[in-house]
Amino acid sequence: MKTEIKLLQKYFTSGFFLNAPVVIMTIITLITLPIILANIAISHYGKWQFVIALQVWLAVFTAANITLSSKKGIAQNLDGTFLYAFLTRLRLIVPVGIIVIGVAFYLRVLGQHIFSALLIILGLYLILGYLFQISFCEFLIAKKKFKEWSFWQILTSSVAIIGSTIVALTTKNIVYFALFQLGSISVFSWIAWSRVVKKGNLIESYKNREIDKECVPFGLKLIPVGIVTITANKISHFIIGPFLGFANLAVFSLADNLWNRSAGTIKSTRPLLYADFAKIGRETLIQTLNRRLMKVGLIGIPLTLTLVLAGWSYIRFFLPQEFQQAIVYFAILALGLPAQTLAIILHTALEAHFRYKELTVIGIIPNLLRITLILIFGYLWQIIGICIAMAISGWISLCFYYLLTLKSELAGRIMSNLPLLKKLSPRYIYMYGRSEDAES
Repeated sequence: MKTEIKLLQKYFTSGFFLNAPVVIMTIITLITLPIILANIAISHYGKWQFVIALQVWLAVFTAANITLSSKKGIAQNLDGTFLYAFLTRLRLIVPVGIIVIGVAFYLRVLGQHIFSALLIILGLYLILGYLFQISFCEFLIAKKKFKEWSFWQILTSSVAIIGSTIVALTTKNIVYFALFQLGSISVFSWIAWSRVVKKGNLIESYKNREIDKECVPFGLKLIPVGIVTITANKISHFIIGPFLGFANLAVFSLADNLWNRSAGTIKSTRPLLYADFAKIGRETLIQTLNRRLMKVGLIGIPLTLTLVLAGWSYIRFFLPQEFQQAIVYFAILALGLPAQTLAIILHTALEAHFRYKELTVIGIIPNLLRITLILIFGYLWQIIGICIAMAISGWISLCFYYLLTLKSELAGRIMSNLPLLKKLSPRYIYMYGRSEDAES
């Protein structure tokens, strides 16, 4: 029991600056959201949410895991990995941004002026802002500079949210709202990125080839997984908006965003866990997780009940009448919180040891099931069905994480009997027969 208490104290103390931006931004969002929703047309807000979902989906095609996995090299003082990963992804992201801008001009010819303007803003953000924002954050995390990371997160997000809220209040225009939000994020990201490069002498490190090149093939290998994963996460937006109306998407996305904000504190522990998990041998890490995973999971039950009550109160008393249906959506989505809590821990354990074959299986099979459930349940019960499918799929994913992380031998035997899984990752089954693979 003393060990668990010390472990808890360590992560709560070390993770204070990781959690601070999440808490502060959640408070700011909860305060500003009623103002935004009262001043922006509900259908326009739904279109904005559709564009944001599109941005997340498009980023996958630029090998997002290159940036994420560059943390390993940076943590090992191979600081040139930062610019190596940045420049590699830049070559991928610029064409995507240009394509988005081209589609935007085509939509303008068709008379879709709101969508056209939002897509132009998105294309410019992808080229000029997104990669700068993601890269400097990962560098600070890899160096465990959580205080500095927290400062930039709070500054950038608070200016973007508060400023765009003022824009919404004064102009009631979604285009100006989006322009300020993504524009301000880009500007602060340039400043922070430049400061990190200069202060860390990263250009010199890059020239000296102090680089962990493994991050690039690792990130490229996970592109298919990322496409399936993000499609599974965002397919609800792509279904609801075009087929059920962007006003309905606005209501659903509100519940979905509140849910993601609520779970944000849990997700924010990933960088802290990553740094520690990467230093522990895989066998030792598995033994530790086996001993403590159930205790962590039990925390999710009262947390879920608290979230449902808090979400109900907020939507019921602070948001416009047309958004009240979000209470039901939020309550259903929150049922997946205990599963997500454990899945994040297990995912980080795999990610920290570059277990891309396990991540490939987990990223594809459970998410294909998620997409299937969303399509079927969405057809039968529309948005309610989509929410139920999302909650169920969270528990399905946890089962895969548990098997492939903590019960690898059992998972290998199961996979050897399923031809589809053997084709998906043929070497994966073989490697469980090798004792030396534990620390690979």
